[in-house]
Amino acid sequence: MAEVSLRPVARLRTPFAEKFGVPRQSGLVPAAEGWVEFLPEFSAPEFVRGLEAFSHVWLITGFHLNPPWSGSAVVRPPRLGGNERVGVFASRAPNRPNGLGLSLVRLLAVQPGRLHVGGVDAVDGTPVYDVKPYLPWCEAPEQASADWAQAAPPVRPEESVEIPPDCARLLGTDVSRLVRELLRLELQPAYQETGDRTYGLTVAGWNVRWRTRPEGGVAVCEVARAALPPAAGSP
Repeated sequence: MAEVSLRPVARLRTPFAEKFGVPRQSGLVPAAEGWVEFLPEFSAPEFVRGLEAFSHVWLITGFHLNPPWSGSAVVRPPRLGGNERVGVFASRAPNRPNGLGLSLVRLLAVQPGRLHVGGVDAVDGTPVYDVKPYLPWCEAPEQASADWAQAAPPVRPEESVEIPPDCARLLGTDVSRLVRELLRLELQPAYQETGDRTYGLTVAGWNVRWRTRPEGGVAVCEVARAALPPAAGSP
């Protein structure tokens, strides 16, 4: 069969500056909002005429920061503890032959040349190859089953995430809510045991460090403004 060459129609702008800390599926963190910014040749309003009638859209994206596919036919999903192996086509693992991702996001607004979306699960700058409206009558069948991935992953209780008042003041209300929703998830690698460990991520322009506690839950221990990336063409 002939190979197909894909080109992006848009770039996804998100709060996530790096892969660590990105939710493992779309919709898990409603406060993670972003923008689908269409490239000039696809930014005419005719391309999205009528899209405002839909509540959600599918984004077909590319894992542009991943290394090339390793060639392995099996992966180790975090939902199975990071030890059990399943076939790459039986998973949502990002390391796959064509490096394509699929995200179902909430459509918050349609604006000239861009879409405001919620529940994103991608790094800032992710290429978007297509946008399609979500059709609940055919894409959420009642009889569907997913065995070990049937239900959403567990989240910590909201009160188990501690953000000290001084950190919350620096972050502001919106970023604090985003950080809290993220830290309710199990962001650390599945193979690492829980305990008193410290992690960090860069999100929404902030470096956030937190620690897990042996008694359960997590606590933010430091926040600082993230360094801005160098301007294009700068040394």
